[in-house]
Formats: sequence, structure tokens, C-alpha cells
Amino acid sequence: MTRRLVFRMRYGIFLATAGALCHLTATPRAQDQVPLFRTSVDVVTVDAFAHKDRKPLGGLTAHDFLVRDNGVEQVVDSLGTTDSAHVIIGLDLSGSVDGRTLGQLRVAVRALVAELTPDDRLSLFTFSDRLRLLRRAAPPDGNLDATLATLEAAGATPLHDAIVFGSALSHADQRPSVFLLFTDGQDTTSWTSATRALDTLRRTNVVVFPVGAGLPAAVTSSPFADPFTRQTWIAPTPGDSLRLLQAAADLSGGDFLRVDKGAHLSETFRGILSQYRQRYLLTYTPSGPAAPGWHRLDVRLRARAGTVVAREGYVARSQ
Repeated sequence: MTRRLVFRMRYGIFLATAGALCHLTATPRAQDQVPLFRTSVDVVTVDAFAHKDRKPLGGLTAHDFLVRDNGVEQVVDSLGTTDSAHVIIGLDLSGSVDGRTLGQLRVAVRALVAELTPDDRLSLFTFSDRLRLLRRAAPPDGNLDATLATLEAAGATPLHDAIVFGSALSHADQRPSVFLLFTDGQDTTSWTSATRALDTLRRTNVVVFPVGAGLPAAVTSSPFADPFTRQTWIAPTPGDSLRLLQAAADLSGGDFLRVDKGAHLSETFRGILSQYRQRYLLTYTPSGPAAPGWHRLDVRLRARAGTVVAREGYVARSQ
């Protein structure tokens, strides 16, 4: 049986960090731990969205895709779909989330879960003064009303920590993972720096769709506060947080969506799932030097007009 490559980090490493980050309502079991990606794996699977003018391209074959791994062209052995998926939802419930926005979040989560099938899995968490894990890779059952009724907005915004937590949750299930991250503001209290949050994301295969409500259109970061060139945490500016959300989307092959404060979120949430359903899973057996470290991916269409959105690369580790 061919193994599907998943770019993963050990749960133990994450939980050591999470112990300092937050209080969890559920703890991953020891048997759910997964190995780091190693260079001796059989295959690599790349999650890719092919489109022309934002309209998905259907009916493509393996031969339609050109994949380069560290500049070396690969032979795409098979093409899969995202008909079944692990859907991860992270909700910012900091004090800036007003009553109308909170109501829209409840409605939007119900609407998205209604679109899931028995073959899907759902993880749901919130972040404010603490991270609360409400569902962990559970079959969708629609019985969320009691859980959603407990949601309250208060406290700060640990946005960096939420990215780390959502990335780690992708390891809880073998299905392809999509991470919908909602926030209405900048990071104010994370233990984790932006640099480390993005480094964690590089070691997973989750596709991130940040949804920003009421965020500024464009803000230039202070030259003295660049979160992408330091390991320590310093309070980011609004521009830093915008750059982080865009970087998370670009790195993972997702999309950064901006909505108005208090906007109807159901259409946005369902649209993310609908787009994710139309992605391709490209599988290949790596050729070329099996070097540990960062492998840059370049995925394109071979002889058709259109664009392919995929993660920028993955981290390979030697035995």
C-alpha cells in the first residue's frame, strides 16, 4: 500500500510548547503521535488548486501538471481529490469580537458543518485568553448548538499561537487538511513569535485560509518591528499581522480573505470549503538528491492556460 506523505511535526514537541501556551480541554493521545517527515519516504503528495481567472479547472490529468522539487522535474504518478477532508476551524474570541460578529460566527460554523459529509472530520477551537479545543478530528454530527452557545468574546488575541495550534491539529487525522482561521485583529499576547509560527506551518501539509474581519487594507510595518527576521516575541503592529496572515496563506497554498466587520460569514466559510473540494492531490516519488532541509516546490500547468496555487515547499529530515 502506497504511503501518502504528510509533512508533520511530532505531537510531543508541540505539546511541550502548548503547555506553556494555554490550557487545553483535550489532550492528544500517545498513539496519535506521528513521525517527522523523513527523506526516505516513498511518495510526496502536494495539495494544489488549478484555476483560470479564479474559476477552478476540472478534468485535469496527472500529465497536465509540471512539478519541480528543488528544481528537479518530477513524474506525477497519480492524481487524487479532496472529497474527504479534515476541516479545522479556529475562531478569534478576543474582546474586540462584538455581539454581531459572534452571532455571525455561530451561524457560519453551523452552515459550514452542514456541508460536511460522513467521510469528513472536524476540529474546532477558539482562542482568546486561552485556547479551547471543542472538537478534535470528530465526525460531523450537526450537534453543535450547545457548544456554540457557550462561545463568549473576552480577552486578548494570541494569533501566532493559534497558527501553531491549528497546524498541530492537522496531525490528528490522515485526511488532507484545510485550516479556516478567523480573526478581527492583531496579535496581542502570544508566547510564539511570528517566525516560529510560520516555521511550524512549514512542517505540516495543512492549507490555511485566514479570514480577517475589519482589518486595515494595507499598513506598513515599523522598520523596528519586523516579525519575520527575529525569533523573540515583540508586540506586532497591525501591518505585521496582515503580513503574517498573507504569509500563512501563501506558504501553505491557501488564500487570505478580508471581510467587513459584522459581515455575513456563512457565504465566506462555505466558499472556502467549496474551493477546497476542487483541489487536486498530486503524488510523486521524489527523484534527485534526497537532501534534508527545505525543499522548494514549483507546480504549474504543463500545456494549458491557468494558474496553480500550491504550498511553497516542505521540510525534509534525514534518518
